[in-house]
Amino acid sequence: QVLSDTTWELGLYLTGVPDRDPSNDLYGSKSNVSVRDRQLGLGVSLPKEPTAKIQIQLLEDGSVAICGSATDDDSEECQVDEVCSTDIPGQWKLSDDGKTIRIGIPIRGYRRTVTTTGTIQNVFWSQNEPATSKTSSTYSIPEGFVYGDISVGYGDEPGKLIMMDEKSSSPTTGMSVIPGGILRVEKKKGFLGASSTLLPCGRFSGRMTCKN
Repeated sequence: QVLSDTTWELGLYLTGVPDRDPSNDLYGSKSNVSVRDRQLGLGVSLPKEPTAKIQIQLLEDGSVAICGSATDDDSEECQVDEVCSTDIPGQWKLSDDGKTIRIGIPIRGYRRTVTTTGTIQNVFWSQNEPATSKTSSTYSIPEGFVYGDISVGYGDEPGKLIMMDEKSSSPTTGMSVIPGGILRVEKKKGFLGASSTLLPCGRFSGRMTCKN
């Protein structure tokens, strides 16, 4: 396959899965409907910068070598070690039509807390000032694999492969490019975890760095 033995730089934009139903939060995440990422679910906003950047190599046997950070920056290396398991191989598979790749990436475990502030207006007969209240929501990814799906194709340069990003438009920011890959994590449900489903937990982008 053309993708075998290629090396990629991935930017992981982790959002996590809400630990409770976000529709039950008092205020929820404050994001404009026009720019909200509907594929990530209610109340989830994408980080502006990658949570981690990693280098991977797609091996011929369908495994993925996690090579470490995308740069030599020490802080970024630490970031990769905290988020990804570099000593456990990942997995990859190309779709039958050759247009989409699925990559399994080992994650050590991830959690973030989002705090939102809202104002509770007093009823009309009250003379007190409006009260301000804060609430927080936690989003997490359990230790294990996250699975990323993204469209692949040929770039402008001969022999250059690309992972395709998406374009999004909003009245405030205009046309912008967002990471084209969706990250999902498997969640068990039902009696004794008899069934499972894949829930969105972030996005990712990819750039080919070399082919061995």
